[in-house]
Amino acid sequence: MMDSGGARNMAKAKLVVLGHDSCGKTALCVRFITMRFIGEYDHEKEVTYRCRKLVDKEVIDLEILDTVNKLESQVANPMESSIRWGDGFLIIYSVTDRSSFESVLRLKRLIDHVKRTLGIPTVIVANKCDMENGRVVRREEGQALAGDLRCSFFELSVAESATAVETAVCQLIREVRVEFSKHILAMEKCSRMLQMRHALKKKLRRSKTMQW
Repeated sequence: MMDSGGARNMAKAKLVVLGHDSCGKTALCVRFITMRFIGEYDHEKEVTYRCRKLVDKEVIDLEILDTVNKLESQVANPMESSIRWGDGFLIIYSVTDRSSFESVLRLKRLIDHVKRTLGIPTVIVANKCDMENGRVVRREEGQALAGDLRCSFFELSVAESATAVETAVCQLIREVRVEFSKHILAMEKCSRMLQMRHALKKKLRRSKTMQW
């Protein structure tokens, strides 16, 4: 997340998009980057997209990892590797597919397990809200789950609104930025403590020398 100059502003971020196949992961990535909607994708390998965005008047270079669904195939290591790589996570499900909704909890628990901490920036997105006739997951269910997991929640249609997609992804970027700021502050605090400890040891050595 830090740039080579060690600036306080976050220059880069790595985002990971997780979820069942056919829930709209790739469509969301392409919609966010190009503003265009393409409904049909067929790929069996992870794809990393790179783009530069202006978020809250700050330019940020993004790497967005579009994953394939590996939980169901029990291939744990590649999924864990993708999670270790990321700074923030977007978990997407389809309101027309209950199994994709049920996988959200497993994915969030896997993130927490791999990262070995709670509070990792994570946004939950319910996609395909334009398909009301096929809806099987109520909005209230998604909101309740997101509340339990302490995640931001958005229900949207990637097909119908590029603005809604941008709002959701930018929220994740903001949450990553907050964690980045906390990390910088913690490093600065640690550095000050080390400097104080070094100065104290130096003072004690000088004091002992003067006594002799």
